[in-house]
Amino acid sequence: MDDRPEAIVFASILAVAMLAAFMFLGRCSIGGKSLGPAPDAGISALLQAPSPALGSLRELRGKAVVLEFWATWCDSCRETIPHMNKLREAFGGRPVVFISATSEARGIVEDFLKEHPITGWIGLDEGGRLESAFGVRGVPEVFLIDRQGEITMRISPSYLYKSDIERALSAEPAKKRPVQ
Repeated sequence: MDDRPEAIVFASILAVAMLAAFMFLGRCSIGGKSLGPAPDAGISALLQAPSPALGSLRELRGKAVVLEFWATWCDSCRETIPHMNKLREAFGGRPVVFISATSEARGIVEDFLKEHPITGWIGLDEGGRLESAFGVRGVPEVFLIDRQGEITMRISPSYLYKSDIERALSAEPAKKRPVQ
């Protein structure tokens, strides 16, 4: 082994870069493969949405869902708000639902939104049940769910692109089963 300081520093940097790459690739799907079905969870309270709650994510089948977990105290979350708002605007009128879920109290979230507008639905994940169902390890984190209800990506919102959402939209919508 080379004992020169430059070689040791280079090897250390290379090892850290490889570890980061493996961690990143482990968080997202490759080649559009499913990461499994989205948990059948609901959201007990919604802001800026057509209904005050969502009983189950199954209610959104046939639409792509961009489910972002965030917090008002998270600097990285604040930095990605403009990016996520632009994505929402780009998919206006299309079958895509953007939900930004937080486990914080309604009053804290409402005060935050006055100075930092988020244009999609805001999910108040009381008790962190939705966060737990998805196995969220930290914020911000986005799950992209296709029209079939399959998770196609788990990624930082900074790395979510229009093309990713287009792929989720291109999945054939789930067929409704006749009631028996």
